[in-house]
Amino acid sequence: METTSLIRILPACLTSPLPTGWDAPTPGFVIEVMPTVDVPEAINLSIQGTEPDILLLDADYHDMDAFGVAEKALTVREGLSVIIIASDSAPDRLRRAMMVGAEDYLIKPLDVSTLRESITGIASHRTLRTVEEEVVQPGEEAAGTGLVVGVVSGKGGLGKTTLAVNMAALVAKIPGRTASLVGLESGDGAVMLNVNPKLGLIDMANSENPEGNLYTAEWLKQFGTGHRSGLTFWCWQGSGTQPAAGLPEDFYNLLFDGFRRTSSVTLVDFPLFESADVAAAVLPLLDIIIVVSSSSDLLALRSTKTFLDMVPEEINQRVRIIINRADPSDMISREDFEQQLEYKVAASIPNQPNIAAEAINMGSPFVLTQPQSDLSVSLRALATSLFKLPPPDEQNRPRKRFGFF
Repeated sequence: METTSLIRILPACLTSPLPTGWDAPTPGFVIEVMPTVDVPEAINLSIQGTEPDILLLDADYHDMDAFGVAEKALTVREGLSVIIIASDSAPDRLRRAMMVGAEDYLIKPLDVSTLRESITGIASHRTLRTVEEEVVQPGEEAAGTGLVVGVVSGKGGLGKTTLAVNMAALVAKIPGRTASLVGLESGDGAVMLNVNPKLGLIDMANSENPEGNLYTAEWLKQFGTGHRSGLTFWCWQGSGTQPAAGLPEDFYNLLFDGFRRTSSVTLVDFPLFESADVAAAVLPLLDIIIVVSSSSDLLALRSTKTFLDMVPEEINQRVRIIINRADPSDMISREDFEQQLEYKVAASIPNQPNIAAEAINMGSPFVLTQPQSDLSVSLRALATSLFKLPPPDEQNRPRKRFGFF
């Protein structure tokens, strides 16, 4: 086992690039950089969603009271540290930074050693998140411990594929984690990621595997398509897929076991299940079953109930109900929804259609293009909980006195 401390940093309102190499790993520490917050109004919401150890705040941002922002941020998250960077080195500004509780006040232009020393200095007196993992070969998960997560719904049009794509992108951005997305649905996943797969799972199923029934990372990779977020996408068929006779009987079992060995989290975007027999054969192969529904109309509730009736009783505990596009105007309350389904709702994802639509048109997940939105923050919290992503816990941490004194 190897244990490494994670320092999670949230950059905010940057007016100039940070020095190259500032976030490189150092012995005992890995710096995990959250997506930059572009406007002061979104800082506190992003803190709640990303749970950083350090807020890196640029005081040169126009029309922003950096000291007021820092003081407020420290009340949002217990144990947070703030590093303020600025061009103004006036002593009164250093005193103000100290008074509001900032750990350090760094003068621009920054050099990489100064910034890294400040970060590691803060980390050295804190209890940080740790990652303890077996040392395995590149591309292989320890002892096949990856999660295979099915994303399903009782009817179309509920945003199932959108959630699958964005959750995979979230996992892929976390240091030490790998994410796979398997699109068994129509092909919308490729559109949302702006990729054009040449081959698909049909090609894999009808090709001779040199490892026999062992689906290795090298074998799977031949039929996947990489994305800039770090995730790898597999679809049912690509632009070069040849006609095939069918699938081997044990294909899904071998495929999912292969993903458990090669990816931390694999999101499988399923089409609608046609029968209880199909559900009974496939669903037990999954570790988590995310059921996407809506509280806006009775048809969505009814179709979700119909699907849940197909879930084998012995795997009911794997089901997680997600209300997507939740809105205060929805006709069905969360309590009534849970009562009708006889399941607890795991999460409600807010309705922000403009953000989702813009991301689809751009061919990039909204968790990357709009990481500070309520939509992204809610989905990040859900993924962290479901997939046991870092941090596993939070502890109260004593605050060090100001860095210059």
